[in-house]
Amino acid sequence: MSIRHSQMLQRLFMVLLVVLLIPGCAKLPSRPDLPFEPALSSANDGPLAELSVRFQKKEGTDTSGFRLLINARKALEARLALVDLATRSIDLQYFIWQGDASGTLLFDRLLQAADRGVKVRIIVDDIGLASSTRNLSALNSHPNLEIRIFNPNPSRDYTLGGALNFLASFKELNRRMHNKLMIVDNHIAIAGGRNIGNEYFGLGTKYNFIDIDVLAVGAVLGESSHAFDDYWNNTAVYPVNAWGVLLPENTYEEMRQTITEILADYTSRLSSYPLQPANWQHWLVELERELDIGEAHLLQDDPVQIDGRDYRLVDMIAYLSDPAEHEFILSTPYLIPVGDFLKVVQQKVAQGLRVRILTNSLSSTNHTLVNSHYNKYRLPILETGAELQEFRHQPSVSLRAQADVKPVEAPFVSLHAKVLVSDRRRCFIGSLNFDPRALVINSENGLLIESPALAEKLADFLEEMMEPENGWNLVLKGDNSIEWQSGDTILTGQPSRGFFQSMADFFGRFLPVESQL
Repeated sequence: MSIRHSQMLQRLFMVLLVVLLIPGCAKLPSRPDLPFEPALSSANDGPLAELSVRFQKKEGTDTSGFRLLINARKALEARLALVDLATRSIDLQYFIWQGDASGTLLFDRLLQAADRGVKVRIIVDDIGLASSTRNLSALNSHPNLEIRIFNPNPSRDYTLGGALNFLASFKELNRRMHNKLMIVDNHIAIAGGRNIGNEYFGLGTKYNFIDIDVLAVGAVLGESSHAFDDYWNNTAVYPVNAWGVLLPENTYEEMRQTITEILADYTSRLSSYPLQPANWQHWLVELERELDIGEAHLLQDDPVQIDGRDYRLVDMIAYLSDPAEHEFILSTPYLIPVGDFLKVVQQKVAQGLRVRILTNSLSSTNHTLVNSHYNKYRLPILETGAELQEFRHQPSVSLRAQADVKPVEAPFVSLHAKVLVSDRRRCFIGSLNFDPRALVINSENGLLIESPALAEKLADFLEEMMEPENGWNLVLKGDNSIEWQSGDTILTGQPSRGFFQSMADFFGRFLPVESQL
């Protein structure tokens, strides 16, 4: 190679390096100095207000009512119903909002609600938000819609630049908002494990989730609304209009037309859902009839550290809930013990508490890498005396019907429910996994509920997932080996979906990423 060619290549390399690094060195625009914006007061009229008033007159102003949302179709229908019935305000907070069939359908309904005068506020974590800043800016121009982004990457619109920025600012950008909350007219809320995406609502083509949300009405709405406001007004949450120097890639009208066209493309997949606002009178009657009565608190992590300390939701659960005396059930899709978890479990079992843990098997997990690092904790968990169950990726027909929505039948089903049940009288339903990312890094939220009726239903469903046709019972043998037992089937190695998943699981254990899982 000639000297001249070498110099040309060096210059070309430097130009490419500059082009690639510029986005990675970007900075966020200055966040506007916004006044504190509280939620709108509760709606005075409309079906949701009427239901709420009737509930409080019957049960009292210090009580709340709850309805489990386990079935995937009913979980999305509940959200669509609330949006269609809203008259004053809708607040939504999610870790992931996908631009797929379910995400587009829900967003289209929100735009229709905004068109009729409902104030819509949306907080989405930047990691789970695929839309470009320019498109978000165009949508945000609607007078009744405002979108804010949690902890945005300054180079969020550039794949490589975003990755470089993430690495350069790892400590700041590594904390993500895993919270999930929906509040409508300040009368009804939904909290739990579901993000907004096809696999959460029975429409996934790779897999579908068994997940659990809870709908709440009554006294807990005050706490829920204040919790949302804590994030909405935090400096870690950036309003889309902070990027005001950017001209929208499309006008609002063009974006709305695009959404309409995308929704039309998903018509066949969404055949089980109403594509336009519907009459939800029957749904309202059924909801009011099925409410379980109790008391609740909305618990959440602080958006950012306070005085250098991070106040964790898991500590609040332990503080606000009485210790279990007879039975404690934990369901978590991702299980990697941290701190003194194993020691505490061993102590509780020694005191006579029955501890039952349900998590994914290798075959049912949607994150093989998590299983790679959970693998070594199976033996220590069983040595505590706790019962350990793993979900089957091909469960019974009745359980699969909770996860799949026609016309979709996913290749496998994965557990995504994040719940605790204590003595079948108290439960926690929220976003909290039992892994380092949830317990140490991300922010989480959920409802701590005192309701024997609800807790009993939840425990019964978890037991159904542990039955032989749905789960593997892990048994510790005398030689410290583990067997996976399901009815008459006994395995001496973990079940998987095939050779390549097993290989990925094997090599994944060597990656030093456990603290980030």
